[in-house]
Amino acid sequence: MIKISYSPYTLKPVQSLNAVSSAAPREGVLLKVEWSDGLTGYADLHPWPELGDLSLEDQLSELRRGRMSVQIEQSIWLARRDAQLRKDKKSVYEGGEKIKNNYLLSDFKLIKPGFLDELKTQGFTTLKMKVGRDLQEEADILTHVAAAGLKIRLDFNAVGSWQTFERFIGNLPPTVRPLIEYVEDPFPFDVNAWKEAKKLVKIAIDNQYDRVPWDRLVAAPFDVIVMKPAKTDIDKAIERCKKWNLKATVTSYMDHPVGVAHAIGVAMELKKKYGEMILESGCLTHRLYQMDPFAAELSTQGPYLLKVKGTGVGFDRLLEATSWFQVKMN
Repeated sequence: MIKISYSPYTLKPVQSLNAVSSAAPREGVLLKVEWSDGLTGYADLHPWPELGDLSLEDQLSELRRGRMSVQIEQSIWLARRDAQLRKDKKSVYEGGEKIKNNYLLSDFKLIKPGFLDELKTQGFTTLKMKVGRDLQEEADILTHVAAAGLKIRLDFNAVGSWQTFERFIGNLPPTVRPLIEYVEDPFPFDVNAWKEAKKLVKIAIDNQYDRVPWDRLVAAPFDVIVMKPAKTDIDKAIERCKKWNLKATVTSYMDHPVGVAHAIGVAMELKKKYGEMILESGCLTHRLYQMDPFAAELSTQGPYLLKVKGTGVGFDRLLEATSWFQVKMN
């Protein structure tokens, strides 16, 4: 038997986060999971209904009926990892290999003279951009990024079409295309159209992952799987990487710092185990929100997240002081 409690929180974006969301405050809950063997662990639950997740209310009401969403299953898996580490007095940051993160650029106004050179000085080698809102402006910015010699990751969040994507990539200057590491979810998943897209540039699958007919695939029409521990079955995704000879990158789910710490812990562990299969991570998403007490505990050194004080994912003092409400099963 397990006992699950939750604690609501609100994250306030600094600006609009991607092509499918606004800058409105975002709601989620921290979960505290207690097992009958005496272990207690913590995780995050931060749905994105805009990307197809069940709403927070729906997931919690399903849980009260004894039914678990994919996200809640993942949260419990992560909470169990955290609980075991806490029992062993270990940190999630100690079990793997140090891993770089990309710099996530969601506000193009930041690109002023010297900004990109400063990123390189800090040790960043890859810049990720959420695109699909103003393709002409985005193409102009990519020219500057390429001139700075940074690798580029683009995320379309599956908006747009094969035609707009083909035109966008085709019109990029020749200096830009060789620096594109991959394009994430260029448009809604379609095996044949993605196969064509893959001829132009490397493709990564993220929020279209569940649309893939894995059992019927002859060849994977993408090169990289984006794994989000908040919602991806990691063991299954790794098996698919091996089967189809794909790379993987681990990212946080633009969620609470507890979710960020879990994601980097999984990324470090996978990097240690699978080496070059695991690309740079994308776990510095806490900067997209206004500072709160949890985010204040996260420290970075250039592209690296530093160990948070405490055991498991850390935040011991803050989690201890948090008010919890037990999920009453119907």
